[in-house]
Amino acid sequence: MTKILHLSSTKVQSYEGGSVSISCPYESQDQNNMKYICRGNQPSSCLQQALITSNNTQNTQFSLTDDKKSRKFTVTITSLTEKDSGSYLCGVKRNTGLDVFSAVDLEVRGERSQIYLITH
Repeated sequence: MTKILHLSSTKVQSYEGGSVSISCPYESQDQNNMKYICRGNQPSSCLQQALITSNNTQNTQFSLTDDKKSRKFTVTITSLTEKDSGSYLCGVKRNTGLDVFSAVDLEVRGERSQIYLITH
C-alpha cells in the first residue's frame, strides 16, 4: 500500500545535453529513511525500479543528495536526452510499508540554440 504525499506534480524543464535537479520534500519523521526516484507513475513498483537511492547515491547519469536540515533530497540528472522526458516519482521508504511519494513531470527539449549578436 502506498501514499501520495503531493497530488499535484511538479513540472521541470531542461534541454538535451543539459542537466536538471529535481527537489523532493519529505516529512521530519523520514529523515533517516531511504530515499529514491523512479520513472513512471506506479508507486507499487517504484522501489524495485529505482534509478538511484540514498543507499547508492551516484551512477553515470543520476546523483542523489539528501539535505536533512531542510528535509528534501535532490536528484540531479545529467546528459539529458528527449527520452528522459516523462513522469518520475520521488519516494521515501517507510518501515510501515506505506512509502510516501511526490510526482515530477520532466520535459526535455531539443538542444538549446545559440543566439549570436553581431554589431557593426
